[in-house]
Amino acid sequence: MSFWSSQTLKSRLPDLIEPFDSNRIESAAYELCLGEEVYISPLPDTPQRDRKKIFLKERETVSIPPGQFAFLITLEKISVPENAIAFISIKFGAKAKGLINVSGFHVDPGYKGRLVFAVYNAGPLNFQMQYGERLFSMWFADLDGSDERVRKKNGFDSILPSIINGPDSVSSLPSLIKRLDDMDKKVESYSTKQAFFWAILFAVTLAIAKPLIDKIVAPWLG
Repeated sequence: MSFWSSQTLKSRLPDLIEPFDSNRIESAAYELCLGEEVYISPLPDTPQRDRKKIFLKERETVSIPPGQFAFLITLEKISVPENAIAFISIKFGAKAKGLINVSGFHVDPGYKGRLVFAVYNAGPLNFQMQYGERLFSMWFADLDGSDERVRKKNGFDSILPSIINGPDSVSSLPSLIKRLDDMDKKVESYSTKQAFFWAILFAVTLAIAKPLIDKIVAPWLG
């Protein structure tokens, strides 16, 4: 397996990436941009009507809150030859701010379509992104021949509902924190109710038992 050089990328990628820009070739890699669709796992207080994909226009930005998952789609459509394989990653600048790629790290031979990245913001701050921003890197490498089991399924053209049904509020860190807080409040409320119940029970028992105790103890006190 040999990786394509910058020269090879420049000569071959115009037929494999749309839109292609030779200025995005850097150190034997091609830089891919953020496309128009983004899905961010909702915060616990996000209304149901707002739990949907975000559609970006040119120069528009969006942010991923700390501890949240997101799906990002590339602006470019990719075609991987049957005798090659591609590898993908998030650029270092984004990684340094806490953005982690939690999806796959390669693209199958024969794949055609946009790429969808599943990411997680492990940083302490909102991660800001802009439509058309260079966020991803892609490398190509030759196989020793055309693969007999190339990808036959259609590639992505958008972020599908079947994908975004996974990491919803159940898996986001703020949601887990909220669930723990809610549990603490329930336990605290239950403990308060239990203490109140036993206090009432003790008072009632004492009120009922006191006359009997007085009758038993009075002769001894003479």
